[in-house]
Amino acid sequence: MKPWRLYFTGIVTGILLLTVAMLVCDMLNIHPLSTTHAADEAYDLTKVVETYVDKYYWKNDTTDKKFAEYAAKGMVAALGDQFSGFLTYDELNQVKTQNDGEYIGIGVTIRTDPTTGDKVVSEVKPDSPAEKAGIKSNDVIIGFDGESTEKMTVDDLIQKIRESGGQKHRIRVSRIDSLGKKSEVEVSVIPESIVNESISYSMLKDKTGYIHIENFDRETPKQFNEAVDDLEKQGMRAVIFDLRDNPGGVLTAVLSMLDRLLPEGTLLTETRKGQKDVIYKSTAKERLDKPMVVLINGGSASGSEAFAGALHERAGANLVGETSYGKGIVQAIFKLPDNLGAVKLTTGEYLLPNGTHIHGKGLTPDVNIAYTGEKENMGTDSDNQLAKALEIIS
Repeated sequence: MKPWRLYFTGIVTGILLLTVAMLVCDMLNIHPLSTTHAADEAYDLTKVVETYVDKYYWKNDTTDKKFAEYAAKGMVAALGDQFSGFLTYDELNQVKTQNDGEYIGIGVTIRTDPTTGDKVVSEVKPDSPAEKAGIKSNDVIIGFDGESTEKMTVDDLIQKIRESGGQKHRIRVSRIDSLGKKSEVEVSVIPESIVNESISYSMLKDKTGYIHIENFDRETPKQFNEAVDDLEKQGMRAVIFDLRDNPGGVLTAVLSMLDRLLPEGTLLTETRKGQKDVIYKSTAKERLDKPMVVLINGGSASGSEAFAGALHERAGANLVGETSYGKGIVQAIFKLPDNLGAVKLTTGEYLLPNGTHIHGKGLTPDVNIAYTGEKENMGTDSDNQLAKALEIIS
């Protein structure tokens, strides 16, 4: 038995149980005097399990912190809600970075090769520190500041890069040239502030604007407004919004962008059990009175469904593509004290302007058409769903 492990696990267990219990009771307007019994029961069970692990498990490669964090994850998983969960401190920071849309980095996307375990650079952002240093797509990162990356996870490597903005680092990569020759190169790079480009746009035929929205973070509304303004200056007659494979994001970003497009009225209604509904409305400061089509598919979820659904019900936008994911719930992240992480809980449901429920159902397109090409060809001339959208909007 390791008393410090039990002590640490007990702290996390107690705080997590108390937090979840208080939040649930608050939503149900119940005010109990104590949650001690539930915490004691969970702690007692943890002690019994750890007795067996310490006595019989054949390895000694676990840590007290890891035990506590996985105990917390299991506890929230017992809710049976796939969208609720316990976030470790590092995971919480990753979520914050995604939501902020700005982060310290070198401007690369790194993936793990499922066969070799290599850390492969799958994308290098233009004009980024990585591009300026000479890092290329398909490079394999094999060293960081003289340390091998073999035993690092991608998250470990990203964390090392992000926690040291302004400092010069040595990154060693392995690459294969066009002749099949393998070589190793070491470059020096200084991480800096990187803004995620979640919006891309262009003018298509017949003055039809095309705006692809990758996700909704806190930087997205600014980029979106710049795209709309520029396309309007070019004489845009109609617009296609591409939300395919957009997983959602920050609700305030979704509402801000809808406010740019729609006249005064309801954008979204948030419902919570035992509480008064929250109705989000547009301000009527600006609007885009033009024909609209929205491209959706099974990867369009949450905020992207709210965006598409609001345009469909309020502006008569045609939905083209395939039925969306069907995630119409509201989630909140509650940070725990002492950097122990956070609890992410489903706290309610959101409804479209006309009161439409989409959770578990998704949005049904007006024109149902399956995508027939390769993913990398989405948004190009060979995109059959985009071609259908252009046909409808012409």
